Amino acid sequence: MAVENGLGGQTNTDEATTSKSNGEAEKTSSMNGHQEDSKKSKEDEKTNTVPFRKLFSFADSTDVLLMILGTIGSIGNGVCMPLMTVLFGELTDSFGGNQNDHVVDVVSKVCIKFMYLAVGAAVAAFLQVACWMVTGERQAARIRNLYLKTILRQDVAFFDKETNTGEVVGRMSGDTVLIQDAMGEKVGKFVQLISTFVGGFVIAFIKGWLLTLVMLSSIPLLVASGAVMSIIISKLASNGQNAYAKAANVVEQTIGSIRTVCHVVITHSLLI
Repeated sequence: MAVENGLGGQTNTDEATTSKSNGEAEKTSSMNGHQEDSKKSKEDEKTNTVPFRKLFSFADSTDVLLMILGTIGSIGNGVCMPLMTVLFGELTDSFGGNQNDHVVDVVSKVCIKFMYLAVGAAVAAFLQVACWMVTGERQAARIRNLYLKTILRQDVAFFDKETNTGEVVGRMSGDTVLIQDAMGEKVGKFVQLISTFVGGFVIAFIKGWLLTLVMLSSIPLLVASGAVMSIIISKLASNGQNAYAKAANVVEQTIGSIRTVCHVVITHSLLI
């Protein structure tokens, strides 16, 4: 009897060890599966990215004209800021000069230059904002229409395997807004800042090249901080869009479940 009990206990121990090892193997395989899925999703995200110039492939001749006018306005608006600093310098020099009798005349001339600069900056800023916003809205509307047509041509199995209705609605309402911002007002702002940067250094080298060379040492730090900030903002925006897509899917499933429950309750009440 003792031998049989010993054999039985050893058998139970072996079975427990085997079941435990099987459970660990299943956990390991499931973890490996999740890791593979995450790697595949990351690879899909990397392969789905397109160059920035591809966003403008939906532009027509009117959009090209608007973008050219908006670029000219952005360059003019960007150059106005360094020119304003030059005029401020002339105004300060006119007050600090020893010609007391001609101060009013010199200040009046500088004020007239300020007026001309203000008019030019207003026209350039209007062209920048109006042209880039209009062309961004036109191209975003065209992308939205083509996206909807492409989705409507898909089979029913596409919505079961690849995506769902909630994600489609969330992507169409969220991603197109980001695309509109990316190829609309943000492009004009980028061109404006580049022209301000280049124009400022050109004027600085003309007015005082030695001090400008000293100030160039701060550019690498500014560029590095701007690059880090842009990378962080782009990642946060991408995560936000993915979260909105998942939330839209949850909302769509919730509303669909409510409709199903109401239908079942009404059917049950009619049968009773």
